[in-house]
Amino acid sequence: MKISVCIATYNHERFIRECLESIVTQKVNFKFEIVIGEDASTDGTLAICREYADKYPGLIRLLTTPVNLGMVKNGLRTAAAATGEYIAICEGDDYWTDSTKLQRQFDFLEANPEYSMIAENGLVLNTVEGKEFTFNTRAEECDLEIMDLLGKRLFPSASVLFRAKYIREDFKQPRYGGDTFLWCYLATKGKVRYLPVVSSVYRRGLQGVVLSTNKIEWARLMERWNEEISGILPESFDRKVFKKRNYSEYLKAFYFCSSVNDTRNAILSIRKCFSYQPGRTMITLSKFFLNKLRLSKV
Repeated sequence: MKISVCIATYNHERFIRECLESIVTQKVNFKFEIVIGEDASTDGTLAICREYADKYPGLIRLLTTPVNLGMVKNGLRTAAAATGEYIAICEGDDYWTDSTKLQRQFDFLEANPEYSMIAENGLVLNTVEGKEFTFNTRAEECDLEIMDLLGKRLFPSASVLFRAKYIREDFKQPRYGGDTFLWCYLATKGKVRYLPVVSSVYRRGLQGVVLSTNKIEWARLMERWNEEISGILPESFDRKVFKKRNYSEYLKAFYFCSSVNDTRNAILSIRKCFSYQPGRTMITLSKFFLNKLRLSKV
């Protein structure tokens, strides 16, 4: 088996059919499989997945569970069931827009064994505001370094293809998950190539991890993710970037908590900011209170 396409899905009744159609219609000259991890949805997602598994018995394998496992565990068990040399990912509410995506990425990795992963640009569909925009404006094909992967998100997970052997060897499963952990891990195993081709759609604004938790809990989760990512990188890597990432998330939490008059969590958030970047926090806090003072006089 050359490629396994892993789909983790939960309550994606409105979207899973579009996701599956975009994958079963891929034009390839090799054998691939689709592994669906259906996480005990409470809507009609499972029925649609069974419909496709029955329709494509040699292509689709459906994994079910009597109880909800959660995003991380479901994603991990879906990837663990993959048998392909390469793994592609497409969440149940995302979909591909290019029928040659798999073939193009497969050809590149086959011809360039020094690369562990290839990723492409994608379209962000904001379902709340009805807006569409690309993940980035890079027009040139290039290699991505770890610092690139830790910066502003450049590509969706649905655009990626990577060598499966690296998560079957000495891969330490993250406790808290997160795509960036996997991308950084793969970057320690080989080069990462980026193509400016827009080949997938990522839906933003649906009920998910970020939107179903408050800002302070998200900042705490990001802090744990950063700690896990730091643990897999070479000793020579400059870890100051993680202080900046943590500072940024807690600052967002501070602004949010302040806007809803949640004083307790606003104080907690700004204390965290001080622990990561005290000088920058002092300047930011001064500007914040000066602005509030000006507004109070209007």
